[in-house]
Amino acid sequence: MGRLDLVSILGGLFLGLTLSLLFVSSPQAKDVCLRIAVPEIHIKVEGIDLYRRVMEEAGLCVKPSAFPQVRAIAAIQSGKIDGVLAGQEDFQELVGVPVVHGDVVLATLPGFLIVPEGPITNFWDLHGEVLGVPLGATWPRKLVSGYQNIVKVPRGAEMLREMLHEGRIEVMLLDGYSLQQTGGVPAGYKAIPVENITVYSWLRAEYADFLPKFDIGTKAYLKAVGYDG
Repeated sequence: MGRLDLVSILGGLFLGLTLSLLFVSSPQAKDVCLRIAVPEIHIKVEGIDLYRRVMEEAGLCVKPSAFPQVRAIAAIQSGKIDGVLAGQEDFQELVGVPVVHGDVVLATLPGFLIVPEGPITNFWDLHGEVLGVPLGATWPRKLVSGYQNIVKVPRGAEMLREMLHEGRIEVMLLDGYSLQQTGGVPAGYKAIPVENITVYSWLRAEYADFLPKFDIGTKAYLKAVGYDG
């Protein structure tokens, strides 16, 4: 065997090994299964299973699990999850790591301040009233920055309504979906729009090539649950 033949063979083997390693380490490898956080307030076990199935039908393996949004932010920062089902339009700013959102708008929601009927017409009319905010909600963070009398409430809208009824809080902040799901504006109160929230599904930037299938699955999921934003 001549020297040139040996060099060619070794070069071919090296190139093949290099391509093999690149293929295995690439996020496009067939065994990738994306770890996706779904909002624990709005999704039950059946919904998680449905989400997994529609993504599989779209050609994408996902491992969904329920997270409050604050934990989801920390998890995506640390690399423990690869994406979120629902994140507001400034999610990139919140997480501080490269992320990309799909083209599907999950929802365009108002954020409401719920106050007793009376003279309050905007957030800046508040003067120290006890303000209830869902624990883990990030959409009001800029609005409430500097406000001192805040109670962060677990279990979301249902517990906020209970606390409002019991007089443990005086006013509260809720997104439009949560407000609707828990029966609307309580008697004797009014809802003042204070924010507009656009919601997308997000992936870490290294998985951007999955977005077309991710969008197909997201559309199918929204259709399956009968939600049109």
